[in-house]
Amino acid sequence: MTWQRLQRGWSREELVEQIKQSMKRATDGESGLNSDVVRRWETGDRKPEPRYKKHLVLVFEKPASELGLLSAEELALCPAEPAPMTTNALANEQLVDTVLKKVMLVVLGGNAEFGRHLFLRGVLGASLAPLFSNGVAVPDSIEALINGQRTRLDPRSIDAFTAVTASHRDLYWTSSAIELLPSAAAHARLGNGMLKSTSDADGPLARQLAAAVAESALLVSRLAFFDFAHEDEAEQYFQLAEDAAEASQDHALSAAVLAHRAFVPGFAEKERPARDFLKAAHAHARYGAGPLLRSWLHCVDAEISARTGQPKTSVARIRSAEDALVSAGTDPLWLDYFDASRLDGFAGNTLLLAGQNRLAAARLEQAVDGLAETATKQRAVLLFDLATAQAPVDADQALATAQQACDVVGRVPYAAALQRVPDIRAALRATPQAQELDERVRALTSAGGDV
Repeated sequence: MTWQRLQRGWSREELVEQIKQSMKRATDGESGLNSDVVRRWETGDRKPEPRYKKHLVLVFEKPASELGLLSAEELALCPAEPAPMTTNALANEQLVDTVLKKVMLVVLGGNAEFGRHLFLRGVLGASLAPLFSNGVAVPDSIEALINGQRTRLDPRSIDAFTAVTASHRDLYWTSSAIELLPSAAAHARLGNGMLKSTSDADGPLARQLAAAVAESALLVSRLAFFDFAHEDEAEQYFQLAEDAAEASQDHALSAAVLAHRAFVPGFAEKERPARDFLKAAHAHARYGAGPLLRSWLHCVDAEISARTGQPKTSVARIRSAEDALVSAGTDPLWLDYFDASRLDGFAGNTLLLAGQNRLAAARLEQAVDGLAETATKQRAVLLFDLATAQAPVDADQALATAQQACDVVGRVPYAAALQRVPDIRAALRATPQAQELDERVRALTSAGGDV
């Protein structure tokens, strides 16, 4: 029940209000409920009365069994749910080659406008779909056999799975996204299958496995969304990551997954759904977050605010991120995508979107200087932002910086970086440098080979 409350970003007082409203709609009388009673429910000191159980089910839109509202005797009387259908997805080297060529066509195509739609739509979707689809169905007879099996988790298997997850985390910084994506996606699906087949889903081994599955699925989502700008496929794995994080009962992981999900509507300038994800992320962070995670959440909040036309709020969130960075606590090992240099990058982008170009350029230069050598993709993003900040003052310097970014993208294609191209082109509009930039970006197309 606590988890479902946090997933919605509700305080205990807000849950009380939700229950009162539900009882009012059902004409079930006054509740007499308060936040202290909810706290006692969540700590196990007290069980909800039957009338409250009814409205908890209505408010959360979850069965009583999933909310932990049933006794062992009541659970024993519940009919067993049918096991989910399983499938087997196939990918091969020819598919990888095809996807690589399509990536070059979409993100580096000859369209002079380089509009954002190039990154969100087009043939890349058709190429990536097999990596995320259900693939070839298993025959019914085998399906039934698989679904009928329930096994206990082997600690050695969990350790092996977790080790592969950690390896994928490291490979993200050194491997091609187009090569890592099929492996990471298959690994996440494998872990999900292991979770579904275990007979001890609530045990510590299952929670350890679920945490690794959540991290793997989050990595796939990041690759799909940021590297290939393919939202639909990213969404599938975001949901898997969110479900696995819930199974792990890891609040830090849940906060990370929810905040990453906020980028999708945030980039589309849809504030309400982005805010809902962020509210839930901050709620989880109160139960388990270190200084880096807290700071990163404020940075995500800053970017969402800037993209939805709230520059003052955005700058305030950056100040909160700076304060959080020096707070106490311990961060998880998987949080390797944020540090002080990344904070400078978020701050620079926030100031850029707020129209404070000189301040933005200073923070972005600081971010580039502090960035790790392995953070190639982020370097391209920062260089494009820096070029945009430089353009109103020094078009030649802006062009030189943008060409550096193109050099980086030429080595490591990254959709999130190329989505910055329209901004620098707009900043250089009506200057000779705009045409030179067009020619440089078009040169990347021919470097990608025939498509």
